[in-house]
Amino acid sequence: MGSFRFSDSYCEVENVLYSVCNGTLRWYDGEVNVWRSLDGLVGLPKFLPGVSVRLCDYGGNMVVVWDKNMLSSGQKKILCAEIALERRGVCEIWGGVEWIDHVLTVPIGYYIVKALSATV
Repeated sequence: MGSFRFSDSYCEVENVLYSVCNGTLRWYDGEVNVWRSLDGLVGLPKFLPGVSVRLCDYGGNMVVVWDKNMLSSGQKKILCAEIALERRGVCEIWGGVEWIDHVLTVPIGYYIVKALSATV
């Protein structure tokens, strides 16, 4: 899990640890102690350096929250995507983008600290 400590974007969904590193989503395969890329994810952008990305469990799916600078207006867009996770075989997990949308606009100085989901 060596490179895990270099990411502050991580979450656990159904006993699997997920993280964002170098702009891509990945998962930790504890059976062989290796990080693997999360396959699929059609429509989800690669996250550029400096983009604030946070992950959280959302009832067995994963929610990804990130920001996008709009330099001309001095604001940031906050975007969100829900990813359905599917294990395919022993060493493969695929993510399907259920939805993706712009959810909020904030001043450029804003920084995403944490993403949490609440269930009732």
